[in-house]
Amino acid sequence: MAVSRISRNNLLQILDGIVKERHDVMIKFYGNDCHLCHSLKDHYLHLSNQYNDVNFYAFNMEDGAGIDSKYGFEGVPAICMVNTGSKTTYTFMSEPEKPDKKSWYTLREIKTFIEENKR
Repeated sequence: MAVSRISRNNLLQILDGIVKERHDVMIKFYGNDCHLCHSLKDHYLHLSNQYNDVNFYAFNMEDGAGIDSKYGFEGVPAICMVNTGSKTTYTFMSEPEKPDKKSWYTLREIKTFIEENKR
């Protein structure tokens, strides 16, 4: 699998439950000027190749002013798991107690988050 960039419209349709995906969805929110976001890219790509039952998307915050306040997260990088079953639910990954200086989240932390939030 790969990571696809998602548009604002598609993001809103998934988070608001308008579009139902066959698999769970992981969304990485990033900013162009965020070095942590860019460092996180390798972890995210690695995980997208491990999970065939999760669709991985990346959303550039420059494409969506106000998305963070609408969905209740602060700053980037942010990672969200969306379950689009009969009722759409989403969970944002908590900020790490000890952020990784290079990528904010560790590969292990993201993997644990996926395992705990997949349907």
